[in-house]
Amino acid sequence: MVRFNLAPMTTHDAICARIRAIRISKGLSLSDVELQSHRTIRAVVLGSYERGDRALSVKKALAIADFYGVPLSYLLEPPTPTVERAQRPVIDLRRIRIMMADRQQISHSSAGLRTILTFIACIVARRNDWNGEVLSMRADDLTALAMAIGKNSDEITAMLEVNRILLIR
Repeated sequence: MVRFNLAPMTTHDAICARIRAIRISKGLSLSDVELQSHRTIRAVVLGSYERGDRALSVKKALAIADFYGVPLSYLLEPPTPTVERAQRPVIDLRRIRIMMADRQQISHSSAGLRTILTFIACIVARRNDWNGEVLSMRADDLTALAMAIGKNSDEITAMLEVNRILLIR
């Protein structure tokens, strides 16, 4: 038996809801959209798209996506669910200080590890926590770091573990 991994299908109602949600997230009324789009997107028409009372053409969907500054796929496809679990790693700042003191070790480190160390130093500076021995990172910190380096959270966690920087996962 051959199985295909098909993308989840979107529904008409979901597209309508996304069109409405993006307008609301930008703090715009239907009239605001009409005015700011120089009447290329009429309030009454946009409202009927949002309610699902009117069929949305590809041309109009492109115009709406362009107006909001989002890709067309944002309006037409369901958001990709994230499966990464929330992690709150605890970083050993003592170990980082030892590593930073050894210039040779740092120079031979990967660019990814150097970015991680710089990121952690920025968090310490931002929180004004210079005397701490450990740093409790937030799940969002780890996610932002992973995105900046182009890896996922598990890969970042593995790098921290290999370098004995991670105390608690």
